[in-house]
This record gives sequence, structure tokens and C-alpha cells, in this order.
Amino acid sequence: MNIHDEGKEFQRDMTFFVDDQEIALHAVLREEQHFGDMVEFLRGSLGAFCRDQVAPRAASHDQDETFDEENFRALGELGFLAMAYPEAYGGLGVDFAYYNLGLESLAMADAGFALAVGIHGTACDGIRQFGSESLRERYLPSLISGEKQAAFCLSEAGSGSDAKAMSTCYRKDPETGDYLVRGAKYWITNGMTADVFFLLARDAEGGAVSAFVVEKGWEGGFEQVKIPDKMGVRGSNTAELVFDDYRIPAENLVGEEGRGFKYAMVMLNGGRATIASQAVGCARAAWTKLMVYAHERELFGAKLKDLDNTKKEISEAWVEIGASRLLTLQAALLKGEGGDFAAWAAAAKHRATEMAVRVSERAIQLTGGYGYVTESRIERHLRDALLYRIGEGANEALSIVVLPRFLYAEEEGADRVDPW
Repeated sequence: MNIHDEGKEFQRDMTFFVDDQEIALHAVLREEQHFGDMVEFLRGSLGAFCRDQVAPRAASHDQDETFDEENFRALGELGFLAMAYPEAYGGLGVDFAYYNLGLESLAMADAGFALAVGIHGTACDGIRQFGSESLRERYLPSLISGEKQAAFCLSEAGSGSDAKAMSTCYRKDPETGDYLVRGAKYWITNGMTADVFFLLARDAEGGAVSAFVVEKGWEGGFEQVKIPDKMGVRGSNTAELVFDDYRIPAENLVGEEGRGFKYAMVMLNGGRATIASQAVGCARAAWTKLMVYAHERELFGAKLKDLDNTKKEISEAWVEIGASRLLTLQAALLKGEGGDFAAWAAAAKHRATEMAVRVSERAIQLTGGYGYVTESRIERHLRDALLYRIGEGANEALSIVVLPRFLYAEEEGADRVDPW
């Protein structure tokens, strides 16, 4: 098989759920009742879907900057979107870790598509965790089946990592109790194709942030404007959403008024775990393509794979991919158990995303000029990986704010003995 024979043959021979993933799952979930069935699903149905449906279209979606709505619906029909949700809403009721590891396979096939799926999951998880029973029953079945798509609307042009600086605000209609929202959200993944929006906005009077489930077609102004020409993850769509006294029914408030910021921070923890798994998949794609090229390329009278530097680079990348996967699974497992996983999610996201950039960059360096051109399908992985370091909390914010907060609190609460 020749990597230069772009497209179908290469994709057909790719394996999107590998033994390393099963071994990692076995380490944390081997006693779980669904383990055998879920491994079979991830390796079989999802692996085939990635190989036959997602990967062959990835290059064209990257070039044209288009999101594959057909594949999204098909992924819902496959059952993937419903994995971690209760059966009462049409879910499969299995551990979040299975879903999270499946995102790795999707990201290996197409990081942009996987990002869209992951953000959809974050919005759905917010409804599941914090929405009323009425909201869950009304929205989750159609969302986790893939019939409808969701977006998480937190960021604004002037408030990314500093989410508390948001300016989108709401006021209450004293006659109906409905909420009227005014302002703009920016960098919203799925913003052009979503049917349902998990929206955060500030009380115009008191300043407290609340969360709402929003649909298109209600009274008032709601405009979706595509943000074009992204560097990477171009298989997802990104938009600015502009609200002008957009009317939200009172019953679409999520949880309690004024607690939306806390809800969003919890949702971001889950999002960081999903970003970490996607970063692992992206790195594995670059690594796999490097391996194929290294077995074919000849220079200095030898195969590229036989040069000492190549051996070192390939080995170290494999170790880093595996370590990042295990750290990510730890975060996902704690989330599934309902424990406090904020620090683990931040650590996994930081480690995996930095690793993905490094592995993708080295894959280009080792494949030389070939890796730098679009034909190789390698340079796309570096463009995609760079987004992971920013999304769901920039790595700088995680290492300066989130992780120290946890680590210092742990140290200050410790009962230390005399120095050993």
C-alpha cells in the first residue's frame, strides 16, 4: 500500500480502534458489565463508520470548510451519541469513558467532525445535569438520537478564557415571565447547523449568569453568521450568534436563575475530557501516517524507519500518545462515576493537547516536504491540533488558574509529618 495513492486504499487499510485503546479500557473498566459489548461496538460498528464514512470525506470537508450533517445523523442512528445517557431518554446507559474513547477514533478520522460531535455532547450533558425533567424529556431524545444538533454558547468576542466578562444579557418580561436576550456569542461550534443552543447570559441588573435552552424560530432577533477561513478543524462550522430581544420561554431556564456560570464550569470539565480524547486521536492519525511513510521512504541507502532518529521519534510519540490516553481515561472514568474530576480533566486536556501539537509537528518534520503539502494529509493534523490547546480553556489558563487552585488546596489541607 502506497501512501501516495491518496484516499480510498489508504483509508480502507486504516484501523480506527486499535488494540492500545482496548488495553487502556481494560485497565479501567474490565469488570464493568458492558465492557465486552462496548469494545465490540467501538471496534466494529464505530470503527467501520470511521473508516468508511468519516475518513474518506475528511480531506474534502477540510478543503471546503463544510460540516457533514449526513454523517452526524448517521452517527446518531448508530447509537454513539446516546451512549452515556439514561435509557429513560433513549440512551444506552453506559459509562462515559466508552463514549470518550470513541471520540478518539472519530478524531483520528476527522478532527473537525469529532469536535462538532464533542461540543454537541457538552450541550446535551448540560441539559442532562442541570435541566428540569421537562427540559430533559423535551430535548434529550431528539438530540442524542442525532435527529437534532446542539451548540454550547459561552464564548464572546471579548470573553474567551475570561468567561465572567460576558456582555450578553437578559431581562425578564414582567407580564409573561419570559426572558429577553440581547448580545452576541462568538466562536460557537455548530453555530450554523444546530437546532438547540445551550446559552449563557448575564442578568442586566444584578450581573448573575443564567443558562437557557434556546431554539430557532422564536419571537425576536436571532442571526447566525458563519466565521470563515479557520486554520484547522475545518470540518466543523463556527459562528457568531446575535440576539436582539430574543424571547425565551420562562420554562426554558436551566436550573436556578443566577447559577449558570457554575453550570458552565462543570460542563467545561467534561468538555476538557472530550477535547483530550480528540487530541489523542489527532496525534494517532499523524503518527500512523508517519509510520506508513517511514516504511516506504528510502534515503541514505536505508528505509526511513531504520534510521536511529526515526526510531527514537516514533517510539517517544507512541509513549506520549499512550500516556495521554490513560490520563484522559482517568478523567472520563471519574466523570462517569460522578466524582470531582476537574483537576484530572484539566491535566488530561493540557497533556494531550500539547502532545498532539508536538507529535503532529514531528510527523511533518520527519516526512519532510511531503508532510508539508496537502497531498500527504499529514499537515491537516497539526492545524487541527493547534485548536485543542485553545478550546475549552486555554492551556495557559489551566496551568496558571485551574490546576494550582486544586494543588494548593490539597497541600493546605494535608496533615504533614516531620521531614523524612
